Amino acid sequence: MVYENDRPHHRRRYVLLATVLAGAAGGVVAQNDRDPQALEAVQAVAPVPAAIAKAVTAPVESAAARRARLEAEKLAAAERLVQAEVRRGAFPGAALAAGRGAHMELLRGIGNAEWGKYEVDAERTIYDIASLTKVVATTTAVMLLVEDGRMDVDAPVSRYLPEFSGGKKDQVTIRHLLTHTSGLPAGAGASGTPAEALRQLIRTPLATDPGERMVYSDVGFVVLWAAAERAAGQDLQGLLQSRVYGPLGMVSTRFNPGGEACDRCSPSYKTDAGKPVRGKVHDPTARKLGGVSGNAGLFSTAADLARFAAMLASGGELEGQRIFAEETIRRFTAKQPNADNRALGWETPKASGGSSGSQVSRKAFGHTGFTGTSLWVDPENGTWTVLLANRTFDPHASNRIQALRRAVNDRVAEAAELADAGGGMLAD
Repeated sequence: MVYENDRPHHRRRYVLLATVLAGAAGGVVAQNDRDPQALEAVQAVAPVPAAIAKAVTAPVESAAARRARLEAEKLAAAERLVQAEVRRGAFPGAALAAGRGAHMELLRGIGNAEWGKYEVDAERTIYDIASLTKVVATTTAVMLLVEDGRMDVDAPVSRYLPEFSGGKKDQVTIRHLLTHTSGLPAGAGASGTPAEALRQLIRTPLATDPGERMVYSDVGFVVLWAAAERAAGQDLQGLLQSRVYGPLGMVSTRFNPGGEACDRCSPSYKTDAGKPVRGKVHDPTARKLGGVSGNAGLFSTAADLARFAAMLASGGELEGQRIFAEETIRRFTAKQPNADNRALGWETPKASGGSSGSQVSRKAFGHTGFTGTSLWVDPENGTWTVLLANRTFDPHASNRIQALRRAVNDRVAEAAELADAGGGMLAD
């Protein structure tokens, strides 16, 4: 990832290439643009001048290593799509990141964390990423454990979690949990302390036979987290920090980031009295589990998730830090039989486009979060996008988040296509 060390504590900061380009284009994506535009109509932006000051990069690439990356006008169009939704009142603000392989091409905060307050800083504003937890935390932990030989996706869950057993539960495998085909229901009630709530969720009876059909299940990922923790023999938060978040420099990614003390957190909901809630998970199941759960509860920034996505798009390695073997990524992101559009933990594109859009390849993989978050990677052309919003902050706002995700991902895919055709090469 291209970055510069410009902070006193030497945190890696990305060179925001698309920000430079947009600024040179005369502010075509200025946040004070009040001209209302429909989501589908925002397709074109002003041309970027040919002479643009170079961004400082480290390490410096050779000319031979430079590849056509992402065409700037399409990236600006993706940004304007998000701005149009903010102006429309869909959510107070958002953070958007996009790139190709290890290279960040766009990182931008748009709007505010709350209505009229706290401008979004894509590098510092922390979002409740909701069900992105399923892939950035739970699935990631399982991938590590499979590589380590401590977990087998075709082993019964009861091998790791003996209390998940009895009847047809004995037939449920880790693969079933990853593909939402375990037979567990979408949700279930739980009460008491977090430990008591977890025991109740693990005892949830199956609603259908294992493998019979795909039902997106938060309960399944709660069980998966518990099973993976037993297999790891340690707290999964520690495993993820030492093996993934730390090595990648994901300094703002964590569970329970601090409640009201988290002044960098974008609130994802309000109390009944209308008070914004910061740093506490929106998902009710994760809340009952103390904020640490396999289905939701992780908080992060667009900058952190950009590093995670860039690692995946680069075959499991970023800046010399090997997180996964390439084969592990291919294995977990391949569409599974009899599981709708599900891979192992991840989603794959739907025929209708789903959240991925219609322009990505069939090899693309990603996930979404209820609060307004998404992450998609297309290994065929190396592109990736991260979109973080707090659409649940105002539950009465009009919801077009799925259409926005599709449109943004389509613009990034088109940016790669145009770059490969010769329109997006960076100047030497």
